Amino acid sequence: MNTYEDLVWRDLIKDVSDSKKLKNWFDTKDSGIYIGFDPSFKSLHLGNYQTLCILKRLAQGGHKTYAIAGGITGIIGDPKPSMERQMQSIATINENVKAISLQLKKYSGVEKIINNMDFYKEMSIVEYLRDIGKMINVNYILEKEIVARRLSVGISYAEFSYTILQGYDYLQLFEKYNITCQSGGSDQWGNITTGLEFIRKSHGDTPACCFSCNLLLKPDGTKFGKSEGGAMYLDPEITSPYKLFQFLINQEDAMILTLLKRLTFLTKEEIENIMKEHQAAPFKRIGQKALAKAIVTDIHGKAAYDTAADISDKLFRGELKELQPNDLFDALNGTNVFEATAAQYNIVDLLVSAKVCDSKTTGRKLIEQKSVYLNDKLVSDFSFEVKKSEAYSKVPNFSFIKKGKRDYFLIKWN
Repeated sequence: MNTYEDLVWRDLIKDVSDSKKLKNWFDTKDSGIYIGFDPSFKSLHLGNYQTLCILKRLAQGGHKTYAIAGGITGIIGDPKPSMERQMQSIATINENVKAISLQLKKYSGVEKIINNMDFYKEMSIVEYLRDIGKMINVNYILEKEIVARRLSVGISYAEFSYTILQGYDYLQLFEKYNITCQSGGSDQWGNITTGLEFIRKSHGDTPACCFSCNLLLKPDGTKFGKSEGGAMYLDPEITSPYKLFQFLINQEDAMILTLLKRLTFLTKEEIENIMKEHQAAPFKRIGQKALAKAIVTDIHGKAAYDTAADISDKLFRGELKELQPNDLFDALNGTNVFEATAAQYNIVDLLVSAKVCDSKTTGRKLIEQKSVYLNDKLVSDFSFEVKKSEAYSKVPNFSFIKKGKRDYFLIKWN
């Protein structure tokens, strides 16, 4: 398959501005494509990774690829569907731009990363209104879905103008870098097509085109990439390789084919073989294992994947003594976590507070049945006191409770 056919097979292309122009862009490879990224945080997340993979697929297909780090658009903020976005300081946005630019360089394979602040930093408000604002009619903006949805609750002039800023990016890139294609998530389609409007009004009919990508959604329609503990970030200091591994290894069967297609660089034949084996024996979780291996390896490297898989295997087998304290803490952190504010707790009270069980009666029964372990030691006394001073590890300052053979609960001592 060529790059276009590959993107279609992976179900990545949704909206297309002009199919003939887009087909010509894919065939000729004589001009560039760009995708913009929002610097609202200091790390991109797993949802963004689909877009990074698209850029990398395009680069591998011989296309000239560029990325925009939204220094100016990040300061204004893309309008939310129902409320004004919380603004961040310019200093924070600048730091975020630096951080995500490193990730863009590492994962996307783009030729150049451009901060769109460069298009505006020497521009006066009069120049902005005269040279940019005059080009787009208010009625055109009002037709944008996100703006129309916000009118009932109100929208600031700043967020109302967001689509103009993003659209002007495309004009600048078209003129300065010979970029004639833009892509992005389907929720950005209104902003993406504004760029074409700028180019049309400035240059008439051109080869410029754009396409949007299907958002990565869970079966319930919500955006993929988040767990109860928050988003899965690409920065290992924020989301460890082990946490990412666990998030992927626990994906439901209904998501596996989609994730293998969109977030891995496995071939069509490899993916079809994995799914055939997976469907023949779903209980073996062959699809989940292949998914976790491919993504964790691509993002963090083989050594990080091997470590994460080893931690998971030892935790499943109950071989906790073989794990380093920090690895164990990382493995248990994220789910079943109790923030301990006192210096000690009665074990029965703690079982209820940490939601190991729903009542003291049940807690006592668990102890009688020899089903409660603290820091891997059996607890047999109802009056036993769990103390911060006797934490399992002094480094991350934690203890853990095990109920039965495999249910773990982390106690974070504050």
